Amino acid sequence: MLIKLLFCCTVLPPAFISDRNNNNPGDEVTEKAVTLLSREHCTARLEKIWGPGDGRPVSALKEVIDQLIEEYFLSRELDEAARCVREMEAPHFHHELVKRGVKMAMEKDGLDHNEGGVSALDAIAALFSFLVKNAIVSEFQVAKGVGRLHKFLPDMKLDVPAAPAMLEEFEEMAREGGCLISTL
Repeated sequence: MLIKLLFCCTVLPPAFISDRNNNNPGDEVTEKAVTLLSREHCTARLEKIWGPGDGRPVSALKEVIDQLIEEYFLSRELDEAARCVREMEAPHFHHELVKRGVKMAMEKDGLDHNEGGVSALDAIAALFSFLVKNAIVSEFQVAKGVGRLHKFLPDMKLDVPAAPAMLEEFEEMAREGGCLISTL
């Protein structure tokens, strides 16, 4: 059983044994694997086994994500941002792109108050709608990223007091843009 469990948690991607793909619930190994993959920080543990796609450490991938988002906020070029997301070659890590992108947008809008012009929150919602419509990022990854943001909301409120309202506003824009069907 231990060997079967190790196989499930290290060889199979989490999406393969998720509840949506698990047609034969009740198998003790599958249930244990789903439990392990549902724990807090499971993705970080799996990154040590799988890596983020091209052998980079997770911290390096997060730096790439931050640079990508900053560049997007400066240029607002959807095609260029989409090319950079594709080049990351880490589709299982797109939830981090969503989490970091929305967080950065809320921080920018919380400080700038963007009088006249498109807010960073509007821009990031447009980016994720574009990425989902072009099948670069999945709706599941957007929902997972938003779900992770909800967990960090109390901490975010310290830096951006309007964070709860801004996150709700982003969710509404994302639903209207077709990139957020439901949250996790």
